[in-house]
Amino acid sequence: MNFCLSDLVPPLRWSDASRIGILSEQGDLPDAWWRSLPMERVLGVMDPEGLGELITDLALEHWPAAAVGDVLPALYVLDPDEADDPQVAIALDRAGSWPGLLTLSGRELTDQPFIKARPVLTALFTAVFTRLAPSLGEDAEQAPTRAHSADGPARHLKSVPEVPAPRQPQSEVDFPALIDAAFSDMDDRTWMVAQNRVFTDAPSAIEELAKLLAVSTDVIQALETTLRVWLAEWLGKPEALPYKAHLAWLADELGVAAPKSRLITAAEWHEHELRSLDVPAWHFVVATLPGYQVSGDWLVAGDLADLHERTRGLIVNAERPPTVARALELVSSLGIHPDVAKEWLENVPQLRIQSSSKSNGARHAMNGSAADKPVGQLKDVSLTRRCFRQPDGRWWLRVDITDEHLRGAEVPMPTGFAAYLGLTPGENRPARSAAGDVELTWISRPGFGSLQRILTEVAAKEGSHVFLTMSDEGMLRVRHLAAANGGDPTSQALRLVGYTAPGGTFDQAVRVIATRIGLSGPAGRPELITRLRERGDRDLISLLD
Repeated sequence: MNFCLSDLVPPLRWSDASRIGILSEQGDLPDAWWRSLPMERVLGVMDPEGLGELITDLALEHWPAAAVGDVLPALYVLDPDEADDPQVAIALDRAGSWPGLLTLSGRELTDQPFIKARPVLTALFTAVFTRLAPSLGEDAEQAPTRAHSADGPARHLKSVPEVPAPRQPQSEVDFPALIDAAFSDMDDRTWMVAQNRVFTDAPSAIEELAKLLAVSTDVIQALETTLRVWLAEWLGKPEALPYKAHLAWLADELGVAAPKSRLITAAEWHEHELRSLDVPAWHFVVATLPGYQVSGDWLVAGDLADLHERTRGLIVNAERPPTVARALELVSSLGIHPDVAKEWLENVPQLRIQSSSKSNGARHAMNGSAADKPVGQLKDVSLTRRCFRQPDGRWWLRVDITDEHLRGAEVPMPTGFAAYLGLTPGENRPARSAAGDVELTWISRPGFGSLQRILTEVAAKEGSHVFLTMSDEGMLRVRHLAAANGGDPTSQALRLVGYTAPGGTFDQAVRVIATRIGLSGPAGRPELITRLRERGDRDLISLLD
């Protein structure tokens, strides 16, 4: 990709970079290298960590008032888990959200208690360059593609897993060439929207993309609408008939649910790069496969939560607790293919299947952990008191801090949240946190060991709240909210679900809370109160009455 460091770091363009000594003192790089040398050559001389440290020095010493996201806008499209560093975790908990962290300046980070600004910035900047480096290396080995400058970082922040391929479709059509011929003439902005909003399994937020391109959100929405109309028109043309036949074959191959990896390897060309869009071909396929949605690692026809619920209903309503073999038969009736049925069952939350061991008749859970509870006995996390789904997609448990917690007492954990974390009866395991390891236990009841070090780190007080969840890497993430200091009941209710944005109407608050407890579709106050009563959230009910 033909872009340089100043394309990625805008302050290098609006400041007199030639007067910044640490830039010109890089002896292995030519003069004005930051605006003349392609990034693959820069990263051939400096490793990502060295470059991250350099940008950190610039941010703290030369641009202390610039927001972190303005120093390196590619952070807005980086997965926060890729910057999984203890110091970043502390800063993220302080800021309350990823976008909130990126709006802080270097000076504001330095002034925050318990935050070490330099390690935080180095970890953030290094994460972007680390993710970017392999993509640049691959581009250097491939045939030349379209050259774009500042668009680059938003295109190279995801990877494709390698899995065994299912049977291959029979076709002599060169689908990549067919698609490239149709989409080779897009302007740069439409091309950027195509990559980050339409032909991707993880669309960027409109606000993030608008900030990256320095345009309004209305412009992004208009470009996306135009592109989707253009795509629909192309699919209706005679030249697209072979491709539509391929989609029909693919839908039959996948069934109503299949691992995303199955689509990627369903046809050899799915793993090719589309030169017109500079994305893997399977991204284009997902965007044009009618009725399917990507939900985590699964591709589902319809709503994932609904299919989970229908699966649980089949198992729970069976005449007797089904064995694994019987459960596989049952889910086949939903349209899930037998060769992925077991994997599907293993990934349905709160579902435990019994099977008889040939040697001693013992019963066990499908995931291999010891258990003898029948199906359906553990509550789903969406029906668990004080559990809320935050914008990052994870469920967080709210802990209302007491004096006992501050003195180091164990913190009880609802069984629904324990099961969400993968904790099983009799288990005791440590979890990493920014303040040291915390024990997760389920002896007589599930709970966290002492949170005293974490509570001290975030300056928690009696009456304040901490929200807890686990990252994919097994790190305990913590967000602290001070006790509400006045405010109307609606604002207090929103605060109890982790929502702190000012303003808004009562109806908006109902929608926010409904979303955070897992209600799908339009939900009014009666539906919300009913679900809160089922969950046992009496504090929220009293505030909304």
